[in-house]
Amino acid sequence: MNDEFFARVGHDLRGELATMLAGVHYLLRYQKDLGAGPRDMLERVRGAGERLKRLLDEFDNSIWLRADASRPMAIARYDAVELVRRAAAHLEGAAAARGVGISFDAEPEGDATLEGDPELLRVALEYVLGFAILRSRDRPIRVRVAIADVGPVVTVVDEAGPVAPEPLARLLDPFGERAAIPADPVAPRRRERLGLGLAIARGILDAHGGGLTVEPSPERRDGGASASGAVYAATGLRFTCTLGGVEGNAHPEPA
Repeated sequence: MNDEFFARVGHDLRGELATMLAGVHYLLRYQKDLGAGPRDMLERVRGAGERLKRLLDEFDNSIWLRADASRPMAIARYDAVELVRRAAAHLEGAAAARGVGISFDAEPEGDATLEGDPELLRVALEYVLGFAILRSRDRPIRVRVAIADVGPVVTVVDEAGPVAPEPLARLLDPFGERAAIPADPVAPRRRERLGLGLAIARGILDAHGGGLTVEPSPERRDGGASASGAVYAATGLRFTCTLGGVEGNAHPEPA
């Protein structure tokens, strides 16, 4: 695994894809005599191209599967609450397309500002939230920002059903997430992710001195509040993203 290899391959593939998508967009916008059949086919090609762009982003970001203390980051001050809002806003369209409602609770008692690479951290949070969205057709997702002893912590909780212990243990490993994403009922072989997103998110958070964990998200079988001796059932997954923090002079992006 080599950063330069990923950068060069991703750049070349992205350039060819941009050319193809530009041609499709041109035809859809200016070719007024297109029949319903050809227009439908071009729309399908456009959709496939947009998915391929997202897969290439995942390919590019896969350098974070490997720890490298010398890898540069663009360090800046950022607000954790605003960072999470940006990540959620970027995925609004994907959530709406699957009928997913996202509730947001962000009233931390304490300082929510940190130093780190906000763009990289946004990418990490989007991989976590995007995974929950893919699992959660017509189901809600809860996102919360709180202040803990380790600093701001972001939790993402879905209600998309439990994951068996064995695949759950591998969920944050490369390609481990595939076992927990249901097949698309319209196009079962279609892939929205390579299967690296959660592993990339963990790598980015680790590089910031934070981390990512996942566990079943239980609730009482009778729907009541938490109580000693109550019987619980796993209704989904809970992801805990510890943002960490790095010093302002830690491998800054070269000018």
